[in-house]
Amino acid sequence: MSIRAGELNLYIRAFEMTMDSDDLAKVELYRFDPEVDSEPRYEEFKVPYKGYTVMNILTYIYENLDSTFSFRWACGKGFCRCCVVSVNGKPVLSCMEPASKYMRIEPHPKFKVIKDLIIDFEKLKEKE
Repeated sequence: MSIRAGELNLYIRAFEMTMDSDDLAKVELYRFDPEVDSEPRYEEFKVPYKGYTVMNILTYIYENLDSTFSFRWACGKGFCRCCVVSVNGKPVLSCMEPASKYMRIEPHPKFKVIKDLIIDFEKLKEKE
């Protein structure tokens, strides 16, 4: 069963109080705003993950823990490909990738970062 991002909040709120550490994932989330930050950083979150996609997790963080966090999504079904991120070093579509107990979520490494997980699809990174 797949849960849409908008429905996630209702499910999580109902079960949040009964969760223990086995029910929570550790998420290390890439943060970078080139207008403010000189270097990227990672913020750590503990979030419910069982039965969710990476997109559900990103939405949960945005809606419940940090509304300054930026990420991109459109269709939620894997067609548009705009939600591509790197999870534990592997490029994935966040709307299709199941969440796991530990996730280091970063922007796709081949593209220039606009802010946080939002990448510029027009500009490939220059090789260093």
